[in-house]
Amino acid sequence: MRVEQLMIKNVITVRESDTVKTLIKALIDHKIGGVPVLNNQDQLTGYISDGDLLRAISPKQQTIYDLYSLISAIRVEMSKEKMNDLLDMQVKDLMKKRNLQTVHPDKDLDAVLKMLSHYHIKRIPVIDENKHVVGLITRSHIIRHIGEQLLNE
Repeated sequence: MRVEQLMIKNVITVRESDTVKTLIKALIDHKIGGVPVLNNQDQLTGYISDGDLLRAISPKQQTIYDLYSLISAIRVEMSKEKMNDLLDMQVKDLMKKRNLQTVHPDKDLDAVLKMLSHYHIKRIPVIDENKHVVGLITRSHIIRHIGEQLLNE
């Protein structure tokens, strides 16, 4: 089976210049966990996921040393100012840019399975020869497809 037979064709995307606030709204509105990021020429330049957002807002661990013990304290409060700064950041400042995994529509599904497993990722953008996003292939869609085949046998 080839990628184009199983890929999602109506892909939600964001622009590099979009704010994190716009990104979060898109993720919530469409109930998705990540999106390809495009430049002004509609070419893929990155990918951003809910995991990237979590890393951006995750508490920083501090280690406190005193005479009697070692206490690991986690600062959980995020100031309103810091949260607003995050929401105003551009997507390009948080997105994954390097080692971005992509596939072409005519790629064999076995190759995609190896990529998903090897790189520990959930989704791979499907691009054409001009780096335009034409689809998205996900772990969950592949698992559903395999499951349906096994159950129908």
